[in-house]
Amino acid sequence: MRQMRLFVAVNFPAKLKNEIGSLIGDLKGIPADLKWVEAQNLHLTLQFLGNVSEEQITVVAEALKKSAAGVGHFTLKVRGVGAFPAREKPRVFWAGITGETDVLLNLSRQVQREMKVLGFSPGKNRFSPHLTLARLRSAAGFPELFERAEALAEKNGFGSAKIKTIELMLSELSSRGPKYFALASIPLTGAN
Repeated sequence: MRQMRLFVAVNFPAKLKNEIGSLIGDLKGIPADLKWVEAQNLHLTLQFLGNVSEEQITVVAEALKKSAAGVGHFTLKVRGVGAFPAREKPRVFWAGITGETDVLLNLSRQVQREMKVLGFSPGKNRFSPHLTLARLRSAAGFPELFERAEALAEKNGFGSAKIKTIELMLSELSSRGPKYFALASIPLTGAN
């Protein structure tokens, strides 16, 4: 029985990922002790599922259809930057999510409810919409990088996207970093 590392995500269009990738490219010139997320891997995680047997994929996809029922298209904007758990002790550097976040939060709750029925834990952290841009090994160089990122984000913003689907994603880890593949795409066709 093959195990697959899965998560549920909102993916963004290539144009928006490329705009954020340009910001990352600008920031890579600042010496800092972090690992950048590849632009094509940028996504908004609704729930991490962990190792799931291949046989369960269809059941998970059907549960995601139930969780998406009644949710229509909505718009998200990517703006601002921040750090978890705090700017003074950063481990994750992120871009913020605004726009129709009430719809996103409701969708997240519905996904977590349906996944819990299947035995998947929602995790201990409260859902906080963000795009992870980098993971920090240490805070070395981060204050300068953060100031530059804030200035770029304020000046340019990152753009927005109409969200029309959620995806069941496969994460394959390798020494060169993760690769993500959509196993199922669930359309958002309901009325909000």
